[in-house]
Amino acid sequence: MGDDSKTPGMYRVYASRQDQGWQLSLPGIGDIWVRRLTDAVNAATSFIAERKGISRDQVGTQLSVELSADLEPERRASTEAHLKAKRAQDEAALAYRKLAKRLQESGISGAEIALILGVSRQRVSQLLSSTQK
Repeated sequence: MGDDSKTPGMYRVYASRQDQGWQLSLPGIGDIWVRRLTDAVNAATSFIAERKGISRDQVGTQLSVELSADLEPERRASTEAHLKAKRAQDEAALAYRKLAKRLQESGISGAEIALILGVSRQRVSQLLSSTQK
């Protein structure tokens, strides 16, 4: 049903900036234009449903924004930096939970753990409860 998507009813929509708006290309269906990118999914869904003769709730879309050659490398780099920071944050949170648990297991009270870690007692409680899940 969809273009190159693996899920039936899913359609990829390619958006590219054009003068005063965005051109939406829907492979095998056609192209439309929207003024704002925030309108792209809604407009594409309506367009696909109309062209295919199906209801809007049978249409899923995946928006792929194509940036200019000077912006695309910057987007890739910032996305990678964001993902790297997220991974580091997840690893740090896990290390914090493990440390709080080890401190507790060694007989240190929650209030003392809070002082050691520089967090509130409530945060210590959260850290310890998340290690039990």
